[in-house]
Amino acid sequence: MAQEHAQPSPFSLVDGSIVDRIRQLELFSRFRVESFLAGPNKSPFKGFSSDFVQHRQYFHGDSLRFLDWRLYGRTEKLHVRQYEDLTNARVSVVLDVSNSMSYRAPDATFSKHEFVVRCAALIFYLALLHKDSFSLALFNTRVAERTPFGSGRTHLHRVLRGLVGRAPEGPTDFTAGLNEAASFIRRKGVTVVLSDFMDDPERIVRVISHLRYEGSDVIAMQIFDPAEREMDFSSITRFHDLESEEVIALDPVLLRREYRREFDLHQAEMKDACRRHGFDHVALPVCTDYDVPLLEYVRRRMELFS
Repeated sequence: MAQEHAQPSPFSLVDGSIVDRIRQLELFSRFRVESFLAGPNKSPFKGFSSDFVQHRQYFHGDSLRFLDWRLYGRTEKLHVRQYEDLTNARVSVVLDVSNSMSYRAPDATFSKHEFVVRCAALIFYLALLHKDSFSLALFNTRVAERTPFGSGRTHLHRVLRGLVGRAPEGPTDFTAGLNEAASFIRRKGVTVVLSDFMDDPERIVRVISHLRYEGSDVIAMQIFDPAEREMDFSSITRFHDLESEEVIALDPVLLRREYRREFDLHQAEMKDACRRHGFDHVALPVCTDYDVPLLEYVRRRMELFS
């Protein structure tokens, strides 16, 4: 059975050493986002602040700073250079708080839930550093908690309190829970879904893909404990389903190889389904240094899309 542990304080989720390591990282959107603040993400609105996009005819009142005098020398017509604005993203974190997330391996520092709460806190802190707005939705069979979009340190404290304010409980309904969470995300941005995704990958990705089709840059973060995969038991063991409460006795020695194959296959199918629908999948193993796998993914993402 899952052990009972006190929820952490919101202010203990991101310590100073981790903050120093993430200051140079960005969780930017690969797609165009809509905003009116300066930031690291591409905007559909053309301005004069970033990458060159095109020329357009000069109109009275345009700033002379952006006149292209070389083009004027060739055409004898006045044109201004247009650039693509960089704007802030809207970062949405959607987090599974069903009871399967309460799993804690023997002698582990964190349960899956405690691990994923800390990962979400890092994502929010990244958003704060880059002046993004951010929101939180917790779900199991429905949205269990929601913190609307906001920005700044006061809002960060609000979402961190939301993160630690609800322990995992109940079963998961990815169709109903994710659909309800997604209904609050109506503008383009970055949407991060954190879960163990213990269901049919195609069914899960079909729900998440609605966000992608509406313009969100979606990242599916699959949380797993390495002990879940290993099934490292040597005698007949009683296994307790944390969501259905079913208890079954099995000889793990007889099942271990097939179980590991099915576990790996599930992750591979989840990754493939995400790829086919045009968004990222990253498997995050529960570990004591919880920031390491998440920040490694963010670094790879920056190198790939910058």
